[in-house]
Amino acid sequence: MSNFNVEAAAQKIAAEFKSIGATAKTQSKDQSVDGGASFKNVLNGYLKETNEMQNSADESLSKLIRGDTDNVHEVMLAMSKADVSFKMMVEVRNKLVEAYKEVMRMQV
Repeated sequence: MSNFNVEAAAQKIAAEFKSIGATAKTQSKDQSVDGGASFKNVLNGYLKETNEMQNSADESLSKLIRGDTDNVHEVMLAMSKADVSFKMMVEVRNKLVEAYKEVMRMQV
């Protein structure tokens, strides 16, 4: 079983954001220059990962309740991973909303 490292996940997200910020223009709505992932695709990927972790935690909890498994440790670990992932996505969303509001306050 793999361990979930919050610091490594945060560094991965920061590196993705830096690489996206380095590309100043995009070829189309969903593609970025130099073959890098677009901001939309990166966020979509993280949202899918978060959703998969939530579904995995729900499934493992259901198995525990039904009696299909008795490994409480794995269930709690799956739930903790899903919780950390969800909290991270909420914070990313909050930062994006904050940045949007800041741009909207700018005078042209």
